[in-house]
Amino acid sequence: MTNSSHKADVAAGATAGPLATGPATCGPRGLARRQAILAAARRLFIEKGFEKTTLSDIIAVAGGSRATLYEHFGDKEGLFRAIMEEDNAMILSGLAPAQADDRVTPEAGLTAFALHLVKALLNEETTGTVRILISEGDRVPDIAEAFFRIGPENAIRRLAEYLQRLSNNGTLQIEDPAVAAQAFLGMVTGNLLVRRLILPQSAPAIPDLDRYVRQAVRLFLNGARASGTATPG
Repeated sequence: MTNSSHKADVAAGATAGPLATGPATCGPRGLARRQAILAAARRLFIEKGFEKTTLSDIIAVAGGSRATLYEHFGDKEGLFRAIMEEDNAMILSGLAPAQADDRVTPEAGLTAFALHLVKALLNEETTGTVRILISEGDRVPDIAEAFFRIGPENAIRRLAEYLQRLSNNGTLQIEDPAVAAQAFLGMVTGNLLVRRLILPQSAPAIPDLDRYVRQAVRLFLNGARASGTATPG
């Protein structure tokens, strides 16, 4: 980073030493402090932008010390990565039930995951993070690249693993699970996310969202269903 606020943060934290993994980062109090710092950082990044937010700003809102922040996250970039990792873990949790239970049908598994995904992406905090990357990505290329590794690329990989399993057991017929996963994610998120980013007040009602997702799942499965597999009524 080259901006003056980041240089000030680095200079002030130069004596913080290597990242710690001791008591300050463990246990309920450590986890609570970590979440408080993350919540403050997310709010300030959205309100002020990534570049203009300093570690001092975050500490002023979250409380605690600069040493504690460094122990948990290392620096401001580490904070933003942690926010992205938290968001991605929350999004991918929607796929976990289908991955863990072979009795969950592809329709049920993909619909549950897609609904969970689009609701998460339409959340104000999530879209706020995406707006930061759109407006400041050229100034923080490392963070922008990390977003794709942590978010979309990871989601494609995890969904592709699930689709590969369905293809292996003969439920679906998919030549390239990674391409299919990318296509599915595009079907269920593309228009909704773009509209939300451009028109923040235009989030669809939940019933409309449900119908949109279910139709996208049906279209996807009709193209991927193995020959001879019955189409659900």
